[in-house]
Formats: sequence, C-alpha cells, structure tokens
Amino acid sequence: MILEPIKPAVLATRVIPQVEPQLAKELGLTSHHRSVGMITCTIDDCLYAALDEGTKAAAVDVVYAKSFYAGSAHASGPFSGEIIGIYAAEDPEIVSSGLQAALNYLTNKAWFYSADANNELGFFPHVIPSVGHYLAAQAKVEPGTPMAYLIAPPMEAVLALDQALKAADVEMKVFWAPPSETNFAGGLLVGDLPAVEAAAAAFQETVLDLAATPRRIDPAPSVEALTEKLGAGTAVSSTVGAPYRIHGSGLELNEKPAGYTHLLDNHSLVRKDHPVIRLRGRMDLLQAQVIDAAVTAGAEGHDDVREELSEVLRYLRDLLAAEVTGRPVPELTISGFSGDELHKISHDTTRYLGVGWVLPDPSMGAAVARLNLLRAQARETELAAQDALGADDHMAPAERDRLLHGMNRLSNALYVLTCKLVGRVKNT
Repeated sequence: MILEPIKPAVLATRVIPQVEPQLAKELGLTSHHRSVGMITCTIDDCLYAALDEGTKAAAVDVVYAKSFYAGSAHASGPFSGEIIGIYAAEDPEIVSSGLQAALNYLTNKAWFYSADANNELGFFPHVIPSVGHYLAAQAKVEPGTPMAYLIAPPMEAVLALDQALKAADVEMKVFWAPPSETNFAGGLLVGDLPAVEAAAAAFQETVLDLAATPRRIDPAPSVEALTEKLGAGTAVSSTVGAPYRIHGSGLELNEKPAGYTHLLDNHSLVRKDHPVIRLRGRMDLLQAQVIDAAVTAGAEGHDDVREELSEVLRYLRDLLAAEVTGRPVPELTISGFSGDELHKISHDTTRYLGVGWVLPDPSMGAAVARLNLLRAQARETELAAQDALGADDHMAPAERDRLLHGMNRLSNALYVLTCKLVGRVKNT
C-alpha cells in the first residue's frame, strides 16, 4: 500500500560495562568513555536517526556507526542486519539510557515508507525538528538545528533532492551520492522547521510521482507547474503546508491516504491500526457495555446501581473527549466518592461493604454478571491505554498520567459496585 510504513527491526543489543583498553584504543574512545553499547538493525538510515536521538536523551557519544554493503538481504549473520551502531559513555547505565531512547525512536518515529502498492520502493522523507550532536556533527551545524533526512533509491533520490532544494529555503549539508553501501542515495538538508518540512514534502511527492509513472520522458516541470499539478503550496512556500500530515513523521500529503484516520486533526493522520485508535475502539466498546449493565441493573430493580453506572458512562465519555480534543482529563467520582476513596474501599470490602473477596457465579443474576464483565473489560482497556499512550506524544504528560490513573481507579470502582450488588443479592 502506498505510504505504508516500513518499520526497522532491531536485531541485537549489548552493553560492555568496562571496555578492554586495547579495544578502547581501536574504537577511539576517550578517557571518559568506559562503557559502550552496541545495536544492530535492519534499516541503516532509521538507526542513524535513532542514534542521534539517543544523544539528546543521554550523555552518550556515537563512536561507531557503519552500514553493511548490499543491505540486510546479504547480511553476514542473523543478527547483523544492515548497520551496527556503537555508543560510548562514562558508565553502563548512561549507555543503556541512550540505547533505550534509540529503541523508542525506531519503534515510534524512524520509518521508511512505501512509494508503491507492492511495497517494493521504500524511501525515507524524515524530518527531525531538532538534531542531536551526532547528526549535527555530520552536517557541521549546531545541535538543535531542524533537519530533513532524505533517502531513496538512486534515481529517485537525485530527482527528489532537486525538487526538495527548489521547494524551500534549505541548504544541503551532506549529499550521499548513488550508490551508497546499501545502494541508496540521499542528503541532509537544514533550514528553519517550516522550510525543512516543505523540502521533505516535495521530496516525498517527487518519489511518489516517479513510482506512479517511472517511464515518462518530458522536461522537468518548473516549481510553479509542479505546484499547480499537485494542488498544494508546499512546493513553493515554506509557510503553507499541504492539507494532510502523517503524525510523528512530518510527511505532508495532498490527499488523505486510504487506511489512515485522524489522531487529532488533518495534520495528525495515523493508520487505523494505530494503538491510540485501537484504544478509542476499546473505550467505545466499554461505554456500550456500561449501558448494557445499567439497563440490566434497572430491570432487576437496582436503580441506585443504574444511576452509578450512568456516572461511569459520563466519566468515560468525558475521558475519551479529553484524549481526542485535549481538554483537561476529568476526575472520577461515583456517588460522591473519589477514585482514590473507591480504591481504598475496593481493598477492604469486608470492612466497608460487608462482603469478602467476590467470585461471581451464575446464581448471582444477570446484573452481577454484567458488572463483572464490565470490570474485566475496564482492566483490559487500562492495559490498552498503557500500551497506546506510553510512547505517544499527542497528550501532555500530566494529562496522560491523569488519564491512566483514572482508568486504574475505574476498575476499582466497578469492583466496588460488583461487591455492593453481590452483598445485596446474598441478603435477599
């Protein structure tokens, strides 16, 4: 599928806490480089970008990074891949922090994309809003400089770099002439952030155009003609963006691609199987199950439980709205009890509700069964929230933490309601 992510795979990682002096000399380590961390990966450019990210997260230096000839398909072993990178630092904990930052970046940010329906043509139109000291040194710029890291197969790269340089006020600091060790080509372009984003967008559109019509022979269109053809101003202006953007990568698009949906708006498109979109589906399902449980409780005469579940429903709807719109995350309250108070009650139901540890069974009726199912689904939704939001940056960290805390307290609240209803059933 066009613009489907081609994600790198990390094959091996290791830390040497204390490097042997002879090896340290060969690696060019300084006196404060006592530890090194090594990583291999299936896509070299993704790892180069990820290694740079590690230098921003920890006091590590990239002392070795090299692509292997002919790429992953001709690797020397099952854990070689396409590249090896080596960090050095003062102690192994710092090295580990750098490696973890690189791993997170490879998982969430640094991807190639497919330019054709068969996933045969991959390219890397990557925007780095603020480079670390590794790529800064490669490009001979200051750390913190915005950069477009642009890679494609040889012909695509040359053609697309030409359009990228024409698209905005950017400067090419590094040019990797074709072919590289892995038979690609590309460059590092710098400028202000809107400019490098516009350059990356022009690079992308040019690669996609060649992939769609590879054997066309005509004069290269002027910048103005290309802009008119594509229907967006990204080819001539660094301040006007295309109507759509892929979240986390900076890729700009003139049309919303199939299989993508909004994380927040047109400038934050993600695949429909993105963890946050899956989380929203789980929260939607959880709301449906709250309604089902409330209807069952009301039918069995438990009007107070039905009203309490209505409070749960309002909370879930407000919680989902907060995640989608950026509104403040609400506080959980059920029948006047806060989430933390409900947590306390759930851990001593014998004292507060006169009911010990509850194991629901069919004899307790439909309402108890629905509440128990709801509690279990709430816990699964909490885990989905941890997975989806732990590495995503579309929510402010404090609001994300409040949401995760609220989801944890929600399962406590539903257990309290279950125990309350079980106690009532047993006494009738």
